[in-house]
Amino acid sequence: MMIMSKLYNLNARPIDFILAYPQAEIKTNIYLFPPAGIVINTGGQDLVLKLKNNPDGLKDAGRTWWEHLASGLEYMGFKQCEADQCVWKKGGLVIIVYVNYCLIFGNSKDEVDKVVEELRKRFDITDEGTTVEE
Repeated sequence: MMIMSKLYNLNARPIDFILAYPQAEIKTNIYLFPPAGIVINTGGQDLVLKLKNNPDGLKDAGRTWWEHLASGLEYMGFKQCEADQCVWKKGGLVIIVYVNYCLIFGNSKDEVDKVVEELRKRFDITDEGTTVEE
């Protein structure tokens, strides 16, 4: 895709989703006993902790993150490519996603910057660098 961006004079920008899996909320109830060494005075009652976010290592962690990301991209107006589900398109913009990393391609630096700012509002991201343009 980077070669295509040069051929078609597209701007490209890499983005990393910080701790991607925990950004998604869990849809089911998951309870854990407190870790060994943690003492909480509960008056003799057994205590369990309810998970709120999606930790790395759960069987469905990847799927839960993907659904969370997909709903955010759809809200922003992006449509998923039928041929490759990791590719999202909106007008002259294309986002390619790989787990917690994505590349954003667009016709102009301003378009790409707007998408990055919108992503920043919805997700915790690290901007991996400035827009690549020539």
